Amino acid sequence: MPVIIEIKNRTNWLVTLIMGLALVVCIFIILILMPLISIEESYFLSIFSYITKVVPFVAFFILFLYFWLWNTFGKTILYIKPDSMRVRYKNKLFTSSKTFLKQEIKDIQTADFRIEKTQLGTRYHFLWVDATYSVVLMNKDGEIRIIDWVTKEKADEIADRIKKIWN
Repeated sequence: MPVIIEIKNRTNWLVTLIMGLALVVCIFIILILMPLISIEESYFLSIFSYITKVVPFVAFFILFLYFWLWNTFGKTILYIKPDSMRVRYKNKLFTSSKTFLKQEIKDIQTADFRIEKTQLGTRYHFLWVDATYSVVLMNKDGEIRIIDWVTKEKADEIADRIKKIWN
């Protein structure tokens, strides 16, 4: 029987509002505006014209939906067994669950990503809240971030719970 830990994303209401409005605008363009613009004398040419004109708006709709769903309803769910852990990102499009075996993980840590070093340089995260910590699994290839943008207390609590189950 696995232990289940659910971590709700911190909702940014400004992003939710802006992305929600962008989704409504894209739906309006796709369903009302583009069919009116694409009307031609030939039925076949109308359909072809509509499809070619609507593709960029559908792409933006999917992108806005991706951000809006994850920001508004996103959760990280950890299924922890004594020998493995599965990480599932609920309400995040185009992601599948990932499974990590206990023998592949060297350590579980919390990391502060207020200043993040990447291959392309240094990225500074200036947040008004103190939610810049991540729970990180250390393996032979480096570190794998499983939970992002939580407070230090929450990250330490989650890391301690995983360590208790795995020890």
